[in-house]
Amino acid sequence: MRHQPFLKTLLCILCSYSVQSFVPTTSRQQQCSSTVLHGWFDNFWQTPETSSSSRQIEYPEQYPATYEPNTANVEGDAGDENKEFLRQLLKNTQLESRPLTLAYDASKNGWTAQAFHRAVDGKGASVVLAKTSDGRSIGGYNPKGWASLGGARPSVASFLFYTRSSDKQSWQKLQKVGGGGLACAKDDPSYGISFGPDGLVIPLLDDGSNRVAAQSKLGPYFERGPDDLPSLFSGGITELKDLKIY
Repeated sequence: MRHQPFLKTLLCILCSYSVQSFVPTTSRQQQCSSTVLHGWFDNFWQTPETSSSSRQIEYPEQYPATYEPNTANVEGDAGDENKEFLRQLLKNTQLESRPLTLAYDASKNGWTAQAFHRAVDGKGASVVLAKTSDGRSIGGYNPKGWASLGGARPSVASFLFYTRSSDKQSWQKLQKVGGGGLACAKDDPSYGISFGPDGLVIPLLDDGSNRVAAQSKLGPYFERGPDDLPSLFSGGITELKDLKIY
C-alpha cells in the first residue's frame, strides 16, 4: 500500500506514549493544580492577626502610641529618676531600648528658643520632660525631632503624658488623634515646643514675655484620656519649674 510507511510511523508514535497520557484531561489538570498551588495561598495571605501584629512590631511608629508600660532595662537608667520614669513610657518607640541622653536643660542652656534648637536640632526622636509649678511631671514624645526647617512635622506615634502626683508613680499617656498631622506643629528656629497647635505649647519666646509659661488644650489634637482632662494643667496655662529634652 502506498500509505503503509506513514501508518507504521503513526503507530510507533502512538505506542511510545504511556498509559498515563490517556488519563482524562480534567484529572490531569486537577493533579497539576493541586501540586502547583499547595501552600501558595497560605504564604500569600497571612491571617489578619499575624500580619498586623508582625507589621506593628517591625514598624511600631506607624501606629498610635501604646498604653502598655515599657519593661526594658537599659544601661544608664539605674539611679537616674528621670530616665527610669521616662523609660516606662517609651514602649514601641525608637527610644524603647536606646540609652537616653540629656540634650537640653533649660536651667543650664537657657529658656530661649535659640538655646533649645542649638541643643536639640538634628538629634532625632526626642522626649520632653517638664515639671509644673505644683510639682507634677508633664511632657511628650516627638518621633521626628526638631531641625529648624519651619512648618509642621507629622506622626501618629506622638503622644503626651502627665503624672497625677509629684511622685511619678501614677502616669497616663495621651494618644495623638485625628491622624498624624501637626504632631509637631512648629519646627521654627525662633519658636520652642508645640505638640499640636494647642496640645502642649512651650514657646520659649525671647520677646519679654514669660519664658517659662506653658499652655495646653486637650481634645482637638491629643486625646483627653480616661480622666477626661480639658488640659494638662488647671486653667490651661502654667509656669514650668524645669524643662529637659532627652
